[in-house]
Amino acid sequence: MACQSCGCGRWRMAGVELRAFGPLMMLFAQRGWPLPYLVAIVPGDTPAGLVQRLDIPAEQVEVVFVNGRVVPLNHPLQDGDRVALVPPGIPSIHRVMLGFYSKKK
Repeated sequence: MACQSCGCGRWRMAGVELRAFGPLMMLFAQRGWPLPYLVAIVPGDTPAGLVQRLDIPAEQVEVVFVNGRVVPLNHPLQDGDRVALVPPGIPSIHRVMLGFYSKKK
């Protein structure tokens, strides 16, 4: 796929911007990953697949946002998506404000 961000015409792989919050930010730092971390994806990739492939403990991810919306872990990812991983333990008022109550929703 041709680079769409700057129009340089070079070829690049499809990918997403991955961000983390809370304790997950420390995991990213320990692994030397920048924020956002640009991750290549393949057709059919999902947040659950990214978490598994990157060896992020699944129990450390309660909610996933894609482009600012809460999505299920099996949500199909598209090139250029902005993905955010939110750990358990977010205070209740923030859960309501962010629009999630549990990862089952």
